[in-house]
Amino acid sequence: MSEKIPTKFLKLKKIADVPRSEYINGPSTEDLRDEKKRKRFLSILRKPPQNTKTVASKAPVTLSFNAAAWVKVPKSLKQTISLVISYKDASGEYALVVDEDEISDGFSLMLTGCVTLTSKGVPEYIHASVAGLKDHQVALVDDLFVQKVKSANLNKKTA
Repeated sequence: MSEKIPTKFLKLKKIADVPRSEYINGPSTEDLRDEKKRKRFLSILRKPPQNTKTVASKAPVTLSFNAAAWVKVPKSLKQTISLVISYKDASGEYALVVDEDEISDGFSLMLTGCVTLTSKGVPEYIHASVAGLKDHQVALVDDLFVQKVKSANLNKKTA
């Protein structure tokens, strides 16, 4: 398991945002099919807003993600690059290294792995990023995959 690193110590190039639906519990597809639940949701939207302060929970939230990316870095010569998942919570901005490897010019590299992050409350955002690039260097991402690992899958061992 990776250690969380404050992002101020890293030079990250953001690839993409992880959709909030991956880490915030929302209505299920079954709820959308139920007519009564849809009507209840619409009635909530029609009500005037209430003047209540929302308090963000500071309870620890543990999330696990599978991540994979095909990356190509032009003009690189045996350069080490990393796939990183970064997030911001109530305590600050942190990053976890998913995978790292050497890459050379003209080659694509698949970086893949599973990371588990523990944040204070629900993260404000989660990004997939690349680290290890030099100034004015770009990373070309052919494919990117980030998906939350279901809790039942965490307990299964794979061969």
